[in-house]
Amino acid sequence: MIIDTHVHLTVPGFTKGKFLISNARLASHLYNRIHKTNITPDDYIAMLKGRADPDCSKLLAAMDQAGIDKSIIFGVDWAYGRTGEPRINNREQNRIHAEMARKYPDRFVALAALDPRRPDVIEQANQAIEEWGMKGFKLHPSAGFYPNDPVCFPLYEKCAQWGVPIVFHSGGGEGNWVCGQPMYIATAAENFHDVKMVMAHAGWESWRQAMYAAAMLPNLYLDISVWGQWEYCMRPSRFYGRLREMIDETTPEKVLFASDAPLPVSWISMEEWVKAVKEPQTDISFTKEELELVLGKAAMRVFDI
Repeated sequence: MIIDTHVHLTVPGFTKGKFLISNARLASHLYNRIHKTNITPDDYIAMLKGRADPDCSKLLAAMDQAGIDKSIIFGVDWAYGRTGEPRINNREQNRIHAEMARKYPDRFVALAALDPRRPDVIEQANQAIEEWGMKGFKLHPSAGFYPNDPVCFPLYEKCAQWGVPIVFHSGGGEGNWVCGQPMYIATAAENFHDVKMVMAHAGWESWRQAMYAAAMLPNLYLDISVWGQWEYCMRPSRFYGRLREMIDETTPEKVLFASDAPLPVSWISMEEWVKAVKEPQTDISFTKEELELVLGKAAMRVFDI
């Protein structure tokens, strides 16, 4: 089974223009680096308009083409800390993700995106898990909070009670780069050892710090979205060397295949990304068992699939 552990739905009304503009500055720069083009942030935003997929038909087709069996889907609660609520507020976005998982139970597992500073965070968390059947949470520290801040602890305590995991944005990107650094997520994982925690993007620019933290903490995992596609597109040989190092240091049970679709799909298609990991084009050795764990078996354990 192949599981993409990091996928965002592209539904009109999910984000405000302020977020799109901020994101497009970085995204267009990275796009130009990979493709050797010169598109502007406005050009990049125009590209996004063709990706709207409110019924998930485009996502499902891309999954089928790539051979992906399941995707872990979630939003980004950027609204509370930075932009204010978009046209479709965060609670409703979580409900839509939950509804998609109910509609396609064999294809989607839904997590709830929440900012732990929300005054009603526990109320929203209870609704997501107990009413809507969601399977965990996505937290985005670069919205302006530190994962080891006590404001997060009530949500972590509930996750321990429910036995559900948390995916954290880690490393830089849009917003506050410092808050998402692996050291803060690792401290949270150490203090809440009963909660499985995933560092999305494997810490990206801080990947070594993320790797060693995951090696030392039994409840800390890495997803290779963005970090992996960037390395592969820029320098394939370096990607495979670093993936080998990551597996060796943390074990393949700690490394999770992920795409962060739709953003990096403009760098490399989902089909190509699956093939890059499933059929490594390198002299570096990966066993079949290791790749099966990275591509899905490890995620089955983390997300209780």
